[in-house]
Amino acid sequence: MQHLSQRTAVLVIDMQNDFCAPTGAMANLGADVSVNAELARRLPSFLDHARTAGCLVIWVRQAAHEQLVSPARRARAEAMGRSPLSVCAAGSWGAELADGLRPEAGDCHLEKTRYSAFVGTPLHNLLRAHGRDHVVVVGTAANVCVDSTIRDAYMADLTTTMPTDLVGWTRADLAEAAIRNLGFYFCETTTSAELVAAWSATDRVV
Repeated sequence: MQHLSQRTAVLVIDMQNDFCAPTGAMANLGADVSVNAELARRLPSFLDHARTAGCLVIWVRQAAHEQLVSPARRARAEAMGRSPLSVCAAGSWGAELADGLRPEAGDCHLEKTRYSAFVGTPLHNLLRAHGRDHVVVVGTAANVCVDSTIRDAYMADLTTTMPTDLVGWTRADLAEAAIRNLGFYFCETTTSAELVAAWSATDRVV
């Protein structure tokens, strides 16, 4: 029988320099990126446990392309006081993974141009190809791209889990409300320690 971890994909959302580094775009715009920076330091250990348990790790990165900026997206960016290309411009240092995050052979990679990892990407096909019907969503931001991705995963009938200690943000007030709402309507909430313990218990049973 296939164990849950072997049907699980860990989606790592937007752990990029512009969201995590003190010299990245969000920090330069005045945002506090300390929670994201700390998350970048803690993620590698969790991902090692996930791979050992048989989970598929999928790195999802935001990329801003001039040709793909809609009028609606441009209007929202300008309402926030910035250009729609100011964060994670395609091909820039800011769009690269934050320092210390090193994908391994066997990991998968996706680029997205919208908040949700499912919009305009082959994520559905990738999950099906690898036989994954459960997603664990980590990364940033809890109230934006993590929120959008979890909602779409739920709408696609995927079992969805969010370890609340492995999601980041730059606005605690918005993130805390989003986490509570997601846990009520759209996903199971847990902690990274509980997930690792469950995976380890499965290994001992096998």
